Amino acid sequence: MNPLDWILLAIRWGHALGAVAWVGGGIFYLMVWRPVNRRAPAAAETSRIMGIEYRGLVNTAISVLLLTGVILSVARLTEDNITLAYVAVLVVKIALACYMFYIVRFLNPRSYPEDLPSGSGWLGKVRSSLTGTTSVLIIGLVVFGLADVLSALFETSLD
Repeated sequence: MNPLDWILLAIRWGHALGAVAWVGGGIFYLMVWRPVNRRAPAAAETSRIMGIEYRGLVNTAISVLLLTGVILSVARLTEDNITLAYVAVLVVKIALACYMFYIVRFLNPRSYPEDLPSGSGWLGKVRSSLTGTTSVLIIGLVVFGLADVLSALFETSLD
């Protein structure tokens, strides 16, 4: 392996760590923190600090994912053997990731999505279901899975 391959390997590792931190944090929040907090509500200060710490993790993950994602996309798209299927899956992955970033950074910048007013009627319910913590986690899991699809497509194109 040449030095550039080692650098790209480190960048790929950083990208994976950012994704694992965000998705893992979301799983912890939805499957541990929220259920426990519903049964035995934590003090308001504890919940506030938990939110601040989790927000910091997510903001760091977003920064790492954006930086490493751009580098990895350029590196892959400049390969000679990239197929149209690879590009299509990459576009879907990027679109879903951008939607997640939008929800977290701009739509709900200071609170958990379910803490925001959901609005009234069916439109409010649709908005709430498309921007809630559970939907962000599901989209994150899909994006995570698309990374494996991209790896498989790339490996297949090498044959």
